[in-house]
Amino acid sequence: MNQALEIHHDLADVIVKPSVTVNQKRLKKMICSTLDQYLAEDRVPAKEIHDKVRERHGEYYLSTGYYLRLYRQRAELTQATLAKRSGIRQHHLSEMENNKRVLGKVNAKKLAEILDCDYRKLL
Repeated sequence: MNQALEIHHDLADVIVKPSVTVNQKRLKKMICSTLDQYLAEDRVPAKEIHDKVRERHGEYYLSTGYYLRLYRQRAELTQATLAKRSGIRQHHLSEMENNKRVLGKVNAKKLAEILDCDYRKLL
């Protein structure tokens, strides 16, 4: 039977009950190292991140085109690939991302299905 491993760390007290035989010294070192990294992490307030993104994207921040580009990039698709899958011309997708063309509800639903997001974010 494996013995419980107790770790006392500044962040937490941890008790691990391995289900298989493990090198307890190595496991303890790995857990302590992970907890140390967590303590050393820099915390950045969300407002600071939003301010930087807003500065970078200007008036388009949180616009329809902003979300379309964001969801397309999250899906790791190029405009050309999204155009092929959606049946919407790539040039039109570019205009939509740059807020020069309105998506419309039909296109928003079509794109949202491909991009796995809520179509209302694209309106």
